[in-house]
Amino acid sequence: MNEAAGSVKDHRPIYVQIAEKLRARILSGYYEEKISGELPLAREWQVSRRTIQQSLDLLVDEGLLVRQHGLGTFINRKGVAKRYRAITSLTEGIAGQGLKPEATVLSSGPDLADAEERAFFGLEPQAKIYRHRRLLSAEDRPLAIAEAALNLSLLPGLELSHLDRSLYGKLRDAFGRTIVEVEDQYVPAIAGAETAELLRLPPGSPVFLAIRRARDQAGLPIELSRVTMLPVPLDISIRHVGFPPEAGEPTSTTANDWTYSVGFGNFRR
Repeated sequence: MNEAAGSVKDHRPIYVQIAEKLRARILSGYYEEKISGELPLAREWQVSRRTIQQSLDLLVDEGLLVRQHGLGTFINRKGVAKRYRAITSLTEGIAGQGLKPEATVLSSGPDLADAEERAFFGLEPQAKIYRHRRLLSAEDRPLAIAEAALNLSLLPGLELSHLDRSLYGKLRDAFGRTIVEVEDQYVPAIAGAETAELLRLPPGSPVFLAIRRARDQAGLPIELSRVTMLPVPLDISIRHVGFPPEAGEPTSTTANDWTYSVGFGNFRR
């Protein structure tokens, strides 16, 4: 399996490294039902078929995959749902409160990358990214301004001005890029003139800023988004972080899985 130039060497067995990448694909929804065959996976990572079998064995043991003799290896949806829960997106959080989110595109197209974007994407000065800005509303009430900066070097020909479905679904279907790793940051901020006008707030009002840095299944930086929203409380809950106990170790009611959730508070009036 090839390593990127200048990267830190991973001393774990190759089959463990491949299992980790496959696990990320499974949890991201990269595979709808059946995963790629052993031979295509072996060619993709330039390893033996036996190495791929060892990787799949790990994921079968975890309950994420199930083998069907003569048919192939399939996603075990019950196993995925039992052990992992995804971070709720802003639009999902709005819809989950019984509201119907609506999006108005403010701007969409190539734009010069700012310093933070250049640093995250590894771009040269004067490089461009794709910037997609939307105003999210519900019940004729503005809730948030979502701005996504996307790495054009990984998404040639990207065009989102008429996007009418999931951005992540578009990236996966059109470019084979699946978001599997995100780092979220939440900070208080003050609304500038444009933000205050769009959100119907007095200038200088407190708002909430959520920043997401996202990478695809190959670990490449693909999205840097900034969401400015009404000052609703952030809701974070975590229940047990860990792994299943080894054989012979004491167990507890929460020792066999870990879950977490992130929400954006109550958007209802």
